[in-house]
Amino acid sequence: MTVSVEEIEFLDGQTHKNMAIIPLKTPLNYKLDVITLKKGFELGLVNVKECEESTVNTLVVENMSVTPLLLIDGEEIIGGDQNRIVNGTILIAPKSEMKIPVNCTEHGRWKYKHEFKNSNFMATSRTRCASISANRSSASVQNAVWDSIDELETEHGFHSPTQAMSESYENLNANLDEVISKFKTEKGQTGVVVIVDGEIKGFELFINSDVYSQYHEKILKSYLIDIDINDSVFTINMDTAKAIIANAIESELVEAKNVGLEKRFEIQSEDGIGTVYIHNDELIHCSFFTKAGETPEPVDSDWISERIAF
Repeated sequence: MTVSVEEIEFLDGQTHKNMAIIPLKTPLNYKLDVITLKKGFELGLVNVKECEESTVNTLVVENMSVTPLLLIDGEEIIGGDQNRIVNGTILIAPKSEMKIPVNCTEHGRWKYKHEFKNSNFMATSRTRCASISANRSSASVQNAVWDSIDELETEHGFHSPTQAMSESYENLNANLDEVISKFKTEKGQTGVVVIVDGEIKGFELFINSDVYSQYHEKILKSYLIDIDINDSVFTINMDTAKAIIANAIESELVEAKNVGLEKRFEIQSEDGIGTVYIHNDELIHCSFFTKAGETPEPVDSDWISERIAF
């Protein structure tokens, strides 16, 4: 699977308050037929349940569809004995059942609530980045998730009875929805660069525009909830965005343990860290988070076009 930065189309930036996005279109608009967790729940083709002996960091997922089920890193599943987030992007084979790694996002509850269902939220960008870092340093990913939720509640002065991430989102949802409504998906959009106060915070690329559109709002909310929304003004720098993506996709791919049909690779550049998931040499998902306060200087566009991608 190859893609170069010069093949990625950087569409016009969109700005509202102190947040901005750059919609991305890539030639990676693959037609692999997959079903997402949200669609699977809606169609009754996905069943998520606790293990026979309930455990915090494992769930059982049954894919009753005739197509692979795509779970995205950080998306939340609520219910069961505790709310959980998926620990990595996973592609589950059709007509199959498997155990998947998850992390708890509701520290104060271990009691059955209701059957699992799709959440309108996913782990915050800070939580996802902390999870990647913890995993690579062999630290406790679960502790990193709980710590990030504690920080989130402290920063917003809100404490849910069960320390549930979803309740922090719900508490702020009206404000988040107002901002999110200003950012529209573009035709054929397969990814996004997120900018806050002039600093690029990260980017996402998905297998195709249909899958991206289902995660557009969740992705943006995952960044919004981590920031102080204000009216500051800044300029969107396309060259800087291109430089970060060029550095990321040129970096060495280190294969990590996979869970399902996907192949998982870790990426690290001078700008930050991320993860790439591939199936049959096709990119199904890539997420990348920059180091705080270390956005690189803009680079010459001729240099960018010469970069060799993964």
